[in-house]
Amino acid sequence: MPDDTSQALVIADAENNYYVLPREVVEMARAAPEARAAIDERLGAQGRIPLAEGYTFVGVLRLPAEGEMTHYTTEASWPVATTP
Repeated sequence: MPDDTSQALVIADAENNYYVLPREVVEMARAAPEARAAIDERLGAQGRIPLAEGYTFVGVLRLPAEGEMTHYTTEASWPVATTP
């Protein structure tokens, strides 16, 4: 693989739509160490599923739109799907 490549995490929803999250997006969403206890509490007893390239699926959080852990930006730095 060429040295000028970067990683992207690809996830799919229940309708098999793909979401490509470049490494920079994943890094921007890294939780602060002091948030770990709150995240673990919200995750409950969900199991950890090893993926690839060192990633592990830990669970799904349901967050209120204005929640303390919800982040949003209107500008994406990668191609995104548009609604027709």
